[in-house]
Amino acid sequence: MSITLLEDRKLVRMTGADTEALLQRLITTNLDKVSVGEAGYGALLTPQGKILFDFLVTRLPDGFLFDLDGRVVEDFIKKMTLYRLRSAIAIDLLEDRVGYSFEPQSDGVLDPRSEALGWRLYGPANGWQPDGGHEDLKARFVAEAIPQAGVDFEFGDAFPHDVNLDCLGGLDFAKGCYVGQEVVSRMQHRGIARKRLLHVEGAATLPAAASPAEVSITAGGKTVGTLGQVSGNKGLALVRLDRIADALEEGQVVEVMGIGLKFSVPSYANFSI
Repeated sequence: MSITLLEDRKLVRMTGADTEALLQRLITTNLDKVSVGEAGYGALLTPQGKILFDFLVTRLPDGFLFDLDGRVVEDFIKKMTLYRLRSAIAIDLLEDRVGYSFEPQSDGVLDPRSEALGWRLYGPANGWQPDGGHEDLKARFVAEAIPQAGVDFEFGDAFPHDVNLDCLGGLDFAKGCYVGQEVVSRMQHRGIARKRLLHVEGAATLPAAASPAEVSITAGGKTVGTLGQVSGNKGLALVRLDRIADALEEGQVVEVMGIGLKFSVPSYANFSI
């Protein structure tokens, strides 16, 4: 069965008697709902409620394994070390690699964000296919409206609601306090999320952005959002819902670099345009 290496992902293991209690007070994932061999989706937030790191977290027999963006792995370890203080917790950056497969894997974990993303594999990359751009995986991220840091948003710059973590199971509103919880709970209960990640379809092939906010979406000469991940003429866009609604109501052309756009909400969405 084909397994493809994800070069840009790293693994951090946290073990020790105090690990779960600490993590429950820090991250947005409710670990009570994550069994051994399963993965949860979540984030570590700033006290102001913005995403510092997002990740998949898998329960191990003796702790937890974090699958996260390799660009921020050292910062993640430093932050967790700071929070650990003198607790009985070991934090280790592993040499094991991250792979994925769209075929069932007995030793893999199903991606909790969408079954369409398949299975994650953790271990030596023996026999795994080399990183070849992951066009199939990228197309599925777009089709399933799964946000990717560094393309759809920057770490430290987006609220979880902006990129739909509340709809994707990345936020828990019942487990109690964690860092940033007051802010995201207020946004949830008051329904005050101003930005959302939407599907977008262009009249032509959409331009790829090298970083978030690099490609602006405009209506009537005003910026209403930014283009993120793209796959052909389909993509994801982080937009101000009020500005998009006003533009559509007024019949304005919404475009990116001269390409007309149509918007739709993801199938999992609990909001509308």
